Amino acid sequence: MPTLTPSLLERAETRWAELGTVEPDLIPAISMQRSLIIRAIDAVAQLSVAQPPLVTLAPERVADKLHAGNPALRAEPTTLPVTLLGPLVLSACDDLASGGVGDIARRVRACLDKGRIDMGSLLAASFDRNQSAIRVKALHEGIAPDVLWLAAELAVGPAAHVAQRTVFDPAGGGPHPAIATALETWPHGYCPSCGSWPAFGEATDGARHLRCSFCGLGWRPRDAGCSYCGEAGQMTTVKVDLESSHHAVLCTGCGAYLKWLDLPAPTPFELLPVEDLASTALDVLAAQQGFGRPTLPELGGPERLPCETIEPPR
Repeated sequence: MPTLTPSLLERAETRWAELGTVEPDLIPAISMQRSLIIRAIDAVAQLSVAQPPLVTLAPERVADKLHAGNPALRAEPTTLPVTLLGPLVLSACDDLASGGVGDIARRVRACLDKGRIDMGSLLAASFDRNQSAIRVKALHEGIAPDVLWLAAELAVGPAAHVAQRTVFDPAGGGPHPAIATALETWPHGYCPSCGSWPAFGEATDGARHLRCSFCGLGWRPRDAGCSYCGEAGQMTTVKVDLESSHHAVLCTGCGAYLKWLDLPAPTPFELLPVEDLASTALDVLAAQQGFGRPTLPELGGPERLPCETIEPPR
């Protein structure tokens, strides 16, 4: 009899069961995460077969952008299915409301329900990592910018993953040679696809890769220095358990930290939040020593409108 490969959800349930036994304080977070993961798995499956593709980019253009230090998907035309992703934003608000954010998330949901924020523009701004636009619009509407940003990010992440896979792994066999060459010389700590910081680093069978917190792309880290500020000689390593290979690298230069997890294989995109949650003790340890995760990198670019409905030209 052939051995059946566990589904992503089955793998997640196994990991949650292990985590809930070892860290019972995380059971409420696991409960909220379960619904988010289920929606992400379903969204990736639907987006993977959607037509037309979310983004179309020639390999040569991608390579040129990477050589210039620009993430491939930034400021590119995209086709985001609002009918699929819009309800995910609302569901994320509901999960955040029931998970402890309460009335703050309910006010964000109410603002979206009333149509005061154009959903298509919100999704596009999140995909393009335009945090300032979302913040401006949220403040204008009197709602919490961080909650609006997070709800949109949770909904759009699956689309960003499918889009980056289309660009960097179109046939499941790796990137085009021109893109592969550009990736080999990518010197930055932010994601070559979308420009986000990594959720954590993975060490799998001797290979080390950073994993994007938004689109899930994996890329080779810098040879030396902080993944965020690039400075060398200011790094310290801490562990929760001295017997564990999991650790956090702290940079005293910029005050940021990065988790490194020793895992048997690269984590599927949909399960990245599960491993992030499973290593929460490292986040707590870093925070206790005064270190945090940095804000989204400011990569410049043209001024972009806030999340308003853009009227078509007359």
